[in-house]
Amino acid sequence: MKRWAEALSERDFRLLFSARTISFFGTNLAPIAVAFAVLDLTGSATDTGFAFACWTLAQISTLLVGGVIADRLPRKLVMVASDSANFCVRATMGALLVTGNARLWELLVLQAVGGAATAFYSPASTGLVPETVPPRLLQQANALMSIARYMAFPLGAAVGGTLVATIGSGYALLLDGGTYATSALLLSAIRLSSRARTATAPNFARELREGWHAFTEHTWVWLLTVWISLYFLITYAPFFVLGPYIAKHSLGGPKAWAVIVTGEAIGALAGGIAGLRVRPMRAMTAIGGFFVVTALQSVLLAEHAPVVAIGAAAVLAGAAFSFGTVIWDTSLQQTIEPEKLARVSAYNWMGAMAFLPAGYAIAGPAASVLGMSTLLWIGAAWIVATTALVVSVPDVRDFRLRPAQPDAEEELAVAALPS
Repeated sequence: MKRWAEALSERDFRLLFSARTISFFGTNLAPIAVAFAVLDLTGSATDTGFAFACWTLAQISTLLVGGVIADRLPRKLVMVASDSANFCVRATMGALLVTGNARLWELLVLQAVGGAATAFYSPASTGLVPETVPPRLLQQANALMSIARYMAFPLGAAVGGTLVATIGSGYALLLDGGTYATSALLLSAIRLSSRARTATAPNFARELREGWHAFTEHTWVWLLTVWISLYFLITYAPFFVLGPYIAKHSLGGPKAWAVIVTGEAIGALAGGIAGLRVRPMRAMTAIGGFFVVTALQSVLLAEHAPVVAIGAAAVLAGAAFSFGTVIWDTSLQQTIEPEKLARVSAYNWMGAMAFLPAGYAIAGPAASVLGMSTLLWIGAAWIVATTALVVSVPDVRDFRLRPAQPDAEEELAVAALPS
């Protein structure tokens, strides 16, 4: 019987998993520190929004470059460089704040540099996972990554909030810089055969075209990317923009929203754990089915249902999103040629995130015109209706994950057993 965390017995994956876990922790610590650093400087919520926008827009606009570089150079090297750059960014921000010399424009520029550096990390990470485990452990490895991400979320946020409240944002950002440095050191210890393509690499535009062709070659890849992008715009963003307002005025205040968000985090962790074992036969149909469940939290919020009910629906939504991510990553890694995987991942990341900033921006104005409940109902109805359409497409409906086959060493060991 396979152990639930057998992938961790692989040395290189264990190092990658440890690096990502520490990095996720810092990633969830930083937003609180940045937000209060900006508020302490200017007292403006608008300036805080600019700080987050600088990071997000720089990341989105640089993803394709990151994908090309991650397919051209050793992915470990790309990730180490990304972590090193973010270490410099956070250490500089922390030093400026601790010494009392920080100015808003400096923080905005550093946020943009950090977002751009992160754009190189994500595609490289997606491409590196299959290099660190045998194929039969690929889904388990992706599930462990998902578990690490969602375990780090509440811990990082809690530590960030505590540090900001006790010793200040500057020291919290210095700690975040330390997590990037630790991640870089762990990644540097990974021993993989070189896969650099610099000697024969075509020009940048040609590599982008190759990546685009690989991205559009399979209907399920580009269609579900468009679908999830619109999900973020129409369903996801309104829920998280309007939720705090409804919680404050109709559900009992901030504690109610904390219950809902905590439910989302618990569900996401459960979804990652499920990804260790559950392997749906029709992978993309299963993802669609799980995402239909996310409509329930929008409907309950629209109707101002009891907080416990919305929180329970949030658990289901978080599990659907996390489990769907595990299956999606595994499907990409099984289907796309390894030398093009980072570029396809970059197109997927960019496409999925493209409308999210707009979704956050327009949810409030749209709600003022249509009404909050109506907008939430629209989001719920949209995900149900479009899921039915998407999974009816043959390339989506018929896609199947390849079975987890034993590797050569395991086959030899079994063959050596006495009959």
